[in-house]
Amino acid sequence: MMDEMKAKGIEEKEAETATFTTMMQFCKDTSAAKSKAISDGEDEMGQLKADIEKYASDVKVLGNEIQKLDRLADEAKGDKSSSTQQFRVEEADYQKLHSQYEENVVDMEVGISNLKSMMSSTQAASASFIQKMVSKPKFPEHAKRALLAFLSTSTSASEKLEAPDGAVFESQSGGIESILQDLKGKLLDEKSTLEREYLKTTGSYQMLQQTFANQIDQHTDMRNHKAATKKDKESALATAQGDLEQTAGIKAQDEAYLTDVQSECAQESSDYETRQKLRAGEITALNKAIEIISGGAVSGAATKHLPNLVQYPSLAQLRSSLTRPSQSVAASFLQAQGQRISSKVLEALSSHVAGDPFAKVKKMIQDMVFKLMEEANEEAEQKGFCDAELGTNKMTRDHKTSSIDELTASIDEMGAKMAQLGGDISNLSARIAELDSAIQTATMIRQEEKTKNTQTIAEASAASDAVERALAVLNDYYQSAAAATSLVQRRSETSQKAPFQGQQSGSTGVLGMLEVILSDFARLESDTKSNEVMSQQSFTKFMSDSNLDKSVGEQQLKDKSESRTETDVDLAAANKDLESTQAELTAANAYFEKLKPTCASEVVTYEERVARRKEEIESLKEALKLLDEQPIA
Repeated sequence: MMDEMKAKGIEEKEAETATFTTMMQFCKDTSAAKSKAISDGEDEMGQLKADIEKYASDVKVLGNEIQKLDRLADEAKGDKSSSTQQFRVEEADYQKLHSQYEENVVDMEVGISNLKSMMSSTQAASASFIQKMVSKPKFPEHAKRALLAFLSTSTSASEKLEAPDGAVFESQSGGIESILQDLKGKLLDEKSTLEREYLKTTGSYQMLQQTFANQIDQHTDMRNHKAATKKDKESALATAQGDLEQTAGIKAQDEAYLTDVQSECAQESSDYETRQKLRAGEITALNKAIEIISGGAVSGAATKHLPNLVQYPSLAQLRSSLTRPSQSVAASFLQAQGQRISSKVLEALSSHVAGDPFAKVKKMIQDMVFKLMEEANEEAEQKGFCDAELGTNKMTRDHKTSSIDELTASIDEMGAKMAQLGGDISNLSARIAELDSAIQTATMIRQEEKTKNTQTIAEASAASDAVERALAVLNDYYQSAAAATSLVQRRSETSQKAPFQGQQSGSTGVLGMLEVILSDFARLESDTKSNEVMSQQSFTKFMSDSNLDKSVGEQQLKDKSESRTETDVDLAAANKDLESTQAELTAANAYFEKLKPTCASEVVTYEERVARRKEEIESLKEALKLLDEQPIA
């Protein structure tokens, strides 16, 4: 009975050891897994916090940039509105002044026409007419002064000559008409100058308006782009904050679970040690009791006084038996199991079981069991380490490889963008240079044309004046000749020879020719002035359009240059990140190569080794059972 109790105690002790080993393996695996999960959670939380800070900073920076762009757009709108208001005031002033010039020119033309029709009137009538003209409120001051000065001179001259009013008027009509013509020409010149200045003002206003419109569009587009980016950053910020909260919760749960597991495992380990001590003590006591009962005092007395009692072998018999049938059975069993599972350990042990003493055999088998269990624990720890390190290393290598692919694609994209921006900048620079050249050429042509027209107008005006003086000389002469004819008419009647009256027969042709020449010079002057105005208008429009195109091109050139600078900075940062990530991937690959001999180059898998070792342990336990259960030979 004590042998059965001893065998049962040993069996329960070994079973508890196996259960405790499994439990400890669970504790180690769970602690390792949870510790890694907690560490990963801390790393992820650190990354999320860094992302949150960056997103928050980006949102703040973008918000400030959006406010700045809104302010710039509002300023451009205000400048555009102010420019429009100012132009409307200048436009109204121009319309008013232009209308006055037109009215004055019309009045001057009417005055010249009326003056011609009044050539037969008296000086009083002409003076009255001139007084009416200069009394108009919108009549130019310099014209008033010229006419009043002429009127004063004409009156003084007539008083000195004491000639009839009609004669004085007739002698001065040509002068007043010339003055009026000069005044009309000056008014037309001033009107043309006003129109040219208005065209230049209009061109500048349109160019300025387009510049403000471009600025508003640019600020608005950039503002909308940054607003969309800010919205994305805010969404990413909210997501990161949610992920951080979730990760913190999971990490707290893992920490609580790890604490519980470690506490439970520590308690279980303490309880196991206590139970193992008790079981070991129990087995020791049973061994002592068996030894006492097997002694001569007990067995001799039992044989003498208790003959009907079942006889047990004496302790001497037990000790004298060096080889038992159980050893042969156990050796055969170990030999068969070793061949079945291809275990060299069991095959080698079977020979020792057959030949060694009984006690030594049992101790050797027990030591082998404990050794195999220790190897199992060590390999499990190594397996956990390898799984954790290989898993982390694989995640690192995959993440770095993905990052390298993304960075490479981004670098290629930014390189293509840099090339595109370079081409655009080159084309815009060439376009601006062409516009500058065209503006310079047009300006030179316009200056030459204006110089030529000015000279032509001056020469035509001088020629007209000369022809007018020639006509005045001839007209005076032929009028004087006609008057002299009437004085000598009586003499010519008594004389055989007619008096000389000048070349009256050819006078009409000469005067007519001079009048045609005068008309041609006047038309040349008028046409040249008209061409000058049209050329100036065309030049003004060309300059306005060219300056507008140049302003737009320069703004686009500035935008693309800034974009290229930003892209160049991003490209440099991406190349730096790529270099750093490539170095990290190289380090991860090197660590993987270091892990491979220990963790990755397995001929027999971990599961196969665990299964084989388990069968070896079970076979050894079965051999111990056979040794304990077989009767003594």
